[in-house]
Amino acid sequence: MRRIGSAFTTAIVIVVGVITLLGLLVGDGLGNLSLLVQTTGIGTMTTVFLQLATITIAVTVLIGIINLLSVHGQRILRPTDGRAMTRVYSLILVVSALAVIVLGTLERSGVLTGEPPVTMILLEGVQVSIESALAGLVLFALVYGAYRLMRKRVTGSALLFTVVLLVLLVGALPFSSPVIRLIGSIRDWLLAVPVSAGARGILLGIALAAAVAGVRVLIGQDRSYRE
Repeated sequence: MRRIGSAFTTAIVIVVGVITLLGLLVGDGLGNLSLLVQTTGIGTMTTVFLQLATITIAVTVLIGIINLLSVHGQRILRPTDGRAMTRVYSLILVVSALAVIVLGTLERSGVLTGEPPVTMILLEGVQVSIESALAGLVLFALVYGAYRLMRKRVTGSALLFTVVLLVLLVGALPFSSPVIRLIGSIRDWLLAVPVSAGARGILLGIALAAAVAGVRVLIGQDRSYRE
């Protein structure tokens, strides 16, 4: 019975995946294949499947928010480690989350109006400021990491990391001396060529991994969706 259920779920996943793939990839000008997609309503089914996936993701995010509030609410009401700051942090998180949810709901319903919106003010004044501060701390983390690498053992990779870090930092200085301009040109080249190439390689790897995972699901080899 278990094997029958496994085969049934696998068949459903394969059929839904093939229909969605055909609806997204097949357009006009492919002859009988395009006619098949248009006459059988595969495009409509693809839209329905995508909407169901979107709704599922939204429900998952909602469940995650509820779980987050529940966990921190329990920490506020029944602290387990005895530290007062844990309750304070949890209280700040719960109050902030509820305030953003309430403000967003009021703006969506038209009760709370204004330009710019309050949620945008919170985003730019709080979220962006915190992200900028954390990005600034990355500088000190990189410098400290280079210091630890060079202090522990001078290797080729550690020396390369330190030199590239110094070039990036010195090249960003707002000075107009010839040396700084030369280092700035090297910095621009590093960002435009090696960094861009590495980022594109990572994106290509992610795309290929997603394609391989999709193919494995379509042919029934990957059945992680049953867990």
